[in-house]
Amino acid sequence: MLARVKVCPYCGRENEAGAGVCRECGTGWPLTPATAFIEPVDLPVPERFQLEMGFEIVEGFSRPDWTAIKAFIKTQIPKEDWQEAWEEAARRWLHELAGDLGGGSQVSQSVSFLCLSDLEPGEAQQVLARAELARDFVQGCLKEAAWTGYLGRHVLLLFADPEDYFTYISYFYPEGTHALTAGVFIRRGYAHIALPCTDISRVQRTLTHELVHNLLSHLPLPAWLNEGLAQMIDRPAQQSQFLLDVDMVDRHRGFWNAANIQTFWAGKSFGIPGESTQLSYDLGEILTNLLAEKGPDFIDFIKHADWRDAGQDAAVSILNVDLGEVLGGFLGPGNWRPQRKAIAECLKRETG
Repeated sequence: MLARVKVCPYCGRENEAGAGVCRECGTGWPLTPATAFIEPVDLPVPERFQLEMGFEIVEGFSRPDWTAIKAFIKTQIPKEDWQEAWEEAARRWLHELAGDLGGGSQVSQSVSFLCLSDLEPGEAQQVLARAELARDFVQGCLKEAAWTGYLGRHVLLLFADPEDYFTYISYFYPEGTHALTAGVFIRRGYAHIALPCTDISRVQRTLTHELVHNLLSHLPLPAWLNEGLAQMIDRPAQQSQFLLDVDMVDRHRGFWNAANIQTFWAGKSFGIPGESTQLSYDLGEILTNLLAEKGPDFIDFIKHADWRDAGQDAAVSILNVDLGEVLGGFLGPGNWRPQRKAIAECLKRETG
């Protein structure tokens, strides 16, 4: 089936293999993704390198000692073999996770991805095909700001049972209440994306969103820009212009003030469940769209924006704008400028 159709990276519509653009939304793509090859769970992983994975079972899943693995590869393996060594480590990890999940869990691969899934093999192939298209699309949007030179393929974890998904990702979060997610990019250890896949026809936007985070993970971006780019890029072509109604504008202007805007600049407002989360994502996308209108220098701004000052220095030096003034054009008069000291205090409270 995959050889006969293309799946649009925006809307998920299946198209004829020879189509140049999506018949639903008009999005184009350069290449048809390679078919994914399914590997049985019990297929042994060739062990060329003496890697000690240091697996520890936590909450039912095998967690490798990535710090030790990284140190071993860096000090014991020739640099020209690092790519292969990281691929081997990733494969061993995914096969171990497949055993943890049990059932029909399988490890599969495509040109750019390794994937663990307990979906039906055909469904896993469809998701991988969409992931290949989404990766090409995201890389085209980010241009030279996209991560290159990484070692090993991208990793996808696809969970048929949402409970397995939430159990898996809870390991990466501190105790407490957190916003629900339809997918997540995990930077720790071997960077990877985890998704609950109860309906694969609806995973496309989430895949694109998390791949933006994946391909920006080498940069010290402020959260608002990271999330704003992901929101802007994953928006379907037919909805490319982000529109706000009057009620939503009023909600923003009633919610943000000189104190809590610093939690936005520090990235902490995104993790507070409820209105703070929704408005933070909205505001990040609004600000990102406003700055993207500044022209080709916007990509250079992405490459140099730093979370420690919320990207203010890069905005002034590269785009010749003050972030507080740009935000004031939407929120109205107020003290909206990022304050490095206030940002540091927000981060200190979080870790203190």
